[in-house]
Amino acid sequence: MIKIENLTINISKLSVEEDDNELLDSQIPSVVRDELVSTLRIISEDSRFAGQTVIIPDECEKYGFAEGEFDLPVLLEFLADMLE
Repeated sequence: MIKIENLTINISKLSVEEDDNELLDSQIPSVVRDELVSTLRIISEDSRFAGQTVIIPDECEKYGFAEGEFDLPVLLEFLADMLE
């Protein structure tokens, strides 16, 4: 669950009948990814995050991130683009 003041997003596994499991198992990752992309885009546009930065420390290259200080809304938008 992600909670930012008045914004709450609940991501949980869907409950389904046994017969529908196989079909939904293939759809769940894309549904969750779409929800995550939408959430990242909503948060990136929130004016409360304007001007805030994220510092990514050294040695994060192994996770695919470059060391440095990044604008938070731009970083969130970038992550949404990469997930999409």
